[in-house]
Amino acid sequence: MDSFLTYILPVFACQYSMGVLVQLRGTQLYRGALLPILLWFAWRASVTVDPSGGDPTQVQLNAFLIGQMCSVAMRSAVWATAQEPYRRIDGSIPPGSYQGDEYKGLSANIATALWNAWDLLLNLRGVGWNWPRGLAFPKAAFETRSRVTFVLWSAVRLVFHVVAYDATLQAIRMFSPEDFSSAGHGGSIYEASLPPILQLIRCFMISAFTVLMTYFALEWCYQLLTILFVTLLQQHPSQWPPLFDSPWLSTSLSDLWGRRWHQMFRHMLLTIGSLPFDFLFGRLGGIIGAFLVSGIFHDIELRSVGRGGNSLVVIGFFVMNGVGIVLERVWKRICGRSVRGIWGWIWTFSWLALWGVPVVNEWGKAGRFGAESFGGFQPSVALISFVRRQI
Repeated sequence: MDSFLTYILPVFACQYSMGVLVQLRGTQLYRGALLPILLWFAWRASVTVDPSGGDPTQVQLNAFLIGQMCSVAMRSAVWATAQEPYRRIDGSIPPGSYQGDEYKGLSANIATALWNAWDLLLNLRGVGWNWPRGLAFPKAAFETRSRVTFVLWSAVRLVFHVVAYDATLQAIRMFSPEDFSSAGHGGSIYEASLPPILQLIRCFMISAFTVLMTYFALEWCYQLLTILFVTLLQQHPSQWPPLFDSPWLSTSLSDLWGRRWHQMFRHMLLTIGSLPFDFLFGRLGGIIGAFLVSGIFHDIELRSVGRGGNSLVVIGFFVMNGVGIVLERVWKRICGRSVRGIWGWIWTFSWLALWGVPVVNEWGKAGRFGAESFGGFQPSVALISFVRRQI
């Protein structure tokens, strides 16, 4: 508790203040002055606080903390440099707070900004705001205006994704129980004793399970937040559209990263990575810049477990995905048609596997597959045991 009050709370207090200021006109100077203070607080929390308490099975907590601090720092940098005030456009703001793009009264605007800043802190995609330009949100397969029905459906999805996440994790551990079941040990996904073809199949299977595990982990976290905010803060179901748009159906890298994979970091990456590189190297350079910043973020997150890493592999994966999108643009310019269809699907996942398998290997060596997410409780194992007892 002392660590939270001393190191974590100041970070979020500064971020909340930045979230209020970015909604008000004429605050660029204040935001610019607040940013270095926030960055210092985030750095101090990252290098001081150890949520795992030295327990190697809880290193996921360290990764979560470092990831949050990096996210807060990047989002705050974006807010500090915003040229126009952020506005709610979903109809959930109090009447009389705005009139077009102009504010009507200082007191009403401050009150509105203080309330809306809470949504801004967790609304990574900008649902219901004016700033995520060009972002299309996935359409829900099951739509309802009833909060009760929506929360119940989200609860079902939460349980499913929790069990699916644990099932994929247990499947990965079965490939090498001694290495992957211990966070303090870790091990490579490569097995030199196997024939080359079997080793290749093993690496592809572990990598596929890792992608699924990541997908399920993000989904169950999102569903949990959905339930909490719709229930406690009475947010509307429309404020929580699906996080993913069937990424397994992607027929190009542009389709995957630009639409189907989660877009939680899109605005940050475009502002911090794409715009500067676009200015320096042109439009194609902007694509590489966004993926470069993403790679640096993920490399820091992986290293936060305290077992080192390989920046060339991790950052290289993201940069090469940017290169892949550039190649798709070149293909379209030369051939006059976009990458799509079955051959586009084969291209997409072949390119991902080529550069992604080494990243998964770094995960394995860092002991990420041995970390506990539910305090030692294994939902999928418990479900199987329950079913067996009933049979």
